[in-house]
Amino acid sequence: MFVGMSICIVLDKTPKSPPGIEATDDEKKSLTTGKHPTTNTWGQVNLIIIPTAFDLLATGCGTTGLLYTTVSVYQMLRGAQLIFTALLSIIFLKKRLDKYNWGGIALSLSGIIIVGGSNVLAESNPTSQQQQVFGVVIIVVGQIMQASQVVCEEFLLQDLKMSSVRIVAWEGLFGVMMCLAIVMPAAYFMGGRDHGHLEDSLDSFYMFFHTWKVAAIVFADMVMMLFYNICGMGVTDGFSAVHRVIIETLRTLCVWVLDLFFFYVVTNGGFGEQWTSYSWYQAFGFVLLVAGTLTYNYRQIVFEKKHEIGEELRRPSIERGTKPMTFDETVGEEEEEEEEEAEEHIGSYYGQPFGSAAHSPFIAVVRDVGSPGYFSSSHGRRPAP
Repeated sequence: MFVGMSICIVLDKTPKSPPGIEATDDEKKSLTTGKHPTTNTWGQVNLIIIPTAFDLLATGCGTTGLLYTTVSVYQMLRGAQLIFTALLSIIFLKKRLDKYNWGGIALSLSGIIIVGGSNVLAESNPTSQQQQVFGVVIIVVGQIMQASQVVCEEFLLQDLKMSSVRIVAWEGLFGVMMCLAIVMPAAYFMGGRDHGHLEDSLDSFYMFFHTWKVAAIVFADMVMMLFYNICGMGVTDGFSAVHRVIIETLRTLCVWVLDLFFFYVVTNGGFGEQWTSYSWYQAFGFVLLVAGTLTYNYRQIVFEKKHEIGEELRRPSIERGTKPMTFDETVGEEEEEEEEEAEEHIGSYYGQPFGSAAHSPFIAVVRDVGSPGYFSSSHGRRPAP
């Protein structure tokens, strides 16, 4: 996963001046003497290690929990990130939530309880029930780690002048270094059932270089990570919050449908997920999760719609005889819009900075890709230099 995040650097686009337009020395100086520095120190870049560590812990918890539960439940429980991100933002970022935010949290919490409970009750064997409980709990713990990553990114990286894609690449690079320096050696020297190790990393590397199927799976995972980021950036750049929620909802739904399809059609019960009487409760919990996400982001969705309408009305049109705005009027309008956007983003789940693309079922992956915007906190976009 982290290797796939690292190669996302190929998507980074350095903003360039339009052809035929060259800024003067005074203009360049005025743009580079603002509030935020034009370069990053290594100390600032190294701060990315902290959210990367949370991402690594979240990945470990998520994959461990996946061993004890079904893929569909794993996907749905990742919606708990919304709840913990909001609560941690209140504690550490001193944010305030409105009634829509609290309503969304209540619906999401209800959905998570129903989804997790239905998965446990579907097992008749007490041992299997205990394993399901452990799987659900460890996945939720992983979402706490993922929410901590989101809050750390906003708190520590607010003044980091770096494109969103480059931050993802740095997180991937630091993640690879942590795995090689800490995780793999620790797993190798801890006792377990893998040739006496918790994880025999040497055997894993041997299989990778001598078994084409293993290498193909790893390579496919890296490629899918890259294309996931490309598609996520396209959706975020061209659509609204409601589109993002719908698409992420369809992703979770597709995972569930494919799991059922493999069980009943492809493997004849050998692989996949079986539909039980408790699956109806899981479906109801999933509906509550989606409703909670939409409710939480209600103000942001309405704001984006009004913003689109306002942009259409303000667009100069010769056919309508509309007089284009002067420079002062345009600046005034932009300042008002930024103030409104800052207010609307407070408490908005989509206003949060993104985390790992692989662990964000109800959050935007990247914002303002291809534009000269920089890393975003929940209080609005950083201006381009």
